[in-house]
Amino acid sequence: MRSALSMTAALLLLAAAPAGAKSIAEARDEVVRETMRYLNVPYLWGGMHPDTGIDCSAFVQLVYHKADLRVPRVARAQYAASAYLEPGEVLPGDLLFFSMKRPGGADADHVGVYVGKGFFVHASVTSGIHIDSVSNPYYFQRLISARKYRGF
Repeated sequence: MRSALSMTAALLLLAAAPAGAKSIAEARDEVVRETMRYLNVPYLWGGMHPDTGIDCSAFVQLVYHKADLRVPRVARAQYAASAYLEPGEVLPGDLLFFSMKRPGGADADHVGVYVGKGFFVHASVTSGIHIDSVSNPYYFQRLISARKYRGF
């Protein structure tokens, strides 16, 4: 009887999903693909549009939105709305959080999207949206956490 109820519940959940719903793998792929579309867009603190400039958290919000995922606007809120990952659990599409103002600190004030093979895409003050290595000493010293957003 229990398995029949479980099967019924699972079928109801599947039926409730929108017809165009993406799998987790599809959403991750779309997030990573979207990051590449915005390479070289200039940085603008508080900027929210790639035509005029964009900051790190607005960039994350934009690429996640393109995959039909809603994330908060600022890095600190994105950090709070995500779950900690062990280093070996990080997958493309996950978020990397940094403390740029205080290296070694715990306040997330910068975020990027991990794209695989040790690289992440982010909007930096000096270079705009570009790819960096996680092992770059500048970023590695400031890395707070790798995290996954709900649903991933």
